[in-house]
This record gives sequence, C-alpha cells and structure tokens, in this order.
Amino acid sequence: MNRIFRFSFAVLLLSCSVKTGTDSPAVQKEELNLSDRKVCLFLAEMEEGTLLKVGEDNCKKSSPSMYVFQPVLALAALELGTLKDPHGYFPWDKTKFPYIRWQKEQNLKSSLESSAVWYFQKIWTDTGTAKLRTWLSSVGLTASIPFEPSKSFWMDGGYSWTAEEFYIFLWKLFNGELEVRKKNLNSILSGLERDPGEIKNPTGTHRLDGNFGNFSGFYSDSATGYAQGRSVSWYWFFWKGPKKSYLFLSRIESESETLSPLEAAKFGMEYLRDKGFWEKYFYSSN
Repeated sequence: MNRIFRFSFAVLLLSCSVKTGTDSPAVQKEELNLSDRKVCLFLAEMEEGTLLKVGEDNCKKSSPSMYVFQPVLALAALELGTLKDPHGYFPWDKTKFPYIRWQKEQNLKSSLESSAVWYFQKIWTDTGTAKLRTWLSSVGLTASIPFEPSKSFWMDGGYSWTAEEFYIFLWKLFNGELEVRKKNLNSILSGLERDPGEIKNPTGTHRLDGNFGNFSGFYSDSATGYAQGRSVSWYWFFWKGPKKSYLFLSRIESESETLSPLEAAKFGMEYLRDKGFWEKYFYSSN
C-alpha cells in the first residue's frame, strides 16, 4: 500500500472481514515456544497499521481482563451518564484493603493510577449489567458479563476477552474511530498519563528502563492476577511522537507459575529491544 494513504482512509477500501489495525504490508509475525508460557504481542504504527504480531493463535484466546478493564468500565460509565463527575471524590468507607493506596477517598484519576477496585465496584453498581452489556457491544468488545457478576468480575475471570479484541479496541480509541465524547476520553487519559516507562499499580510507582526518544504524550496501563487456574499479565502503552504514534500490547499467561506484577511489561520491552524494534522506532526522535 502506498505510504500516502492513511489507515483511516484505507479502512474504507478494505473488506469488512478485515479488522481495524490488525495488519499492514510491513507486519512481522512470530510464534514463540516458551514451555508453559503463552505470549501475545502487538506493535502498531498508527499511521500504517500493525508492524508486529507475536503468538497469533494465543492472541485469539480469551483471558481474564484484570485491571485493564477498569478504564473501559469508567469510559462506559461516563458515556452512559452513570458517572457524572470524574473529578468528584467518593468517600472511603473505612474497609480495610490489601493496599494502603486504596484506603482513602478516590476520584477517577486517583483510582486509575492505583487500580482502586472499590471505586470501580461502585461505578459498576451504578451502571448495571444491561447498560454495560449494550455499550461494550457497541464498541466491539464481548458483552458476556454474568447476569449477577461479583463486584470484581473483571478480576476473577467473570469477564474475559481476547488480546486481539482489546488491541483493536485500543486502536480504535486512539485512532478516533470510536464515537466517544472528547471530554470523557480526556478524563480517562488523565488517569492513564505516565512518564515513559512509568508503571503505576496498587503497590506503587515502578519504572522500566529505556530511552523513549522525542515523545509528546505517553499513556499506559498494566494488570497481573490469578484467575481460573492461570496467572495472567497485561501491559499496553500508547506513545505519541511529533510525527508518528505507536500502540503496543503485551499479554502473558501461565498455568504453572505466578507471574510478577510487571511480567508482561518487562517481557514485552525486552522483546522489542532484542528484535531491534525499539531502536528503530523509539530510540531516535521521529
């Protein structure tokens, strides 16, 4: 495809069976045999399409969505009007949680930074199954939420999606293809904005090594947990530069080991470096 065409235009010419952002003429594919570990990686240049797809079969298999579902839930609540003030604080009811960062009043930004489960339990309760199912379906995500889910159904495997489904959702979100209000998207992004390589989770703030070049915006999220007999780790980032933007997604799961909280992030970054993608696309300014 000639470089003068942009994906937002080219998608109109493609067959409807081709999913947004999953391929480009430059895509590189690889299958990894890592014993019990099942790996899925995507890297895309938003202007051109997917550059890298690792573990294609694994990318099509469902996994518990874990904490990375929380921004999706919050966006749904904003769009549906059940979360009316993202800046307002919900009071902490003095319940003891395993993480001290959850034991205080929370608004959307602070909850997205610390993955405060109780905040999202409340906006889920305020939204309800029927409305959330309809909204998820409208943005191309599976709507198979249990009729009577637990208060953290995204953590225990009650809501699962494939890495490819989530990647396509992120692509559409950052490519402006979802019909969501800009102010609502900005409210979500304010809680996901990070310094490049910075990861915020319930245990605190962590950093990944790496030179991220000349960037103008960086958003990311991660999640690791255990559900349905398997340990699952997620990481994604959206890197915006002066001329080009990149979307990266990493998911790892295992049935024989407990993955560390930063497993998907560390593995994904190391893979990009080892294969030369990092130096080619991120290290130098572009």
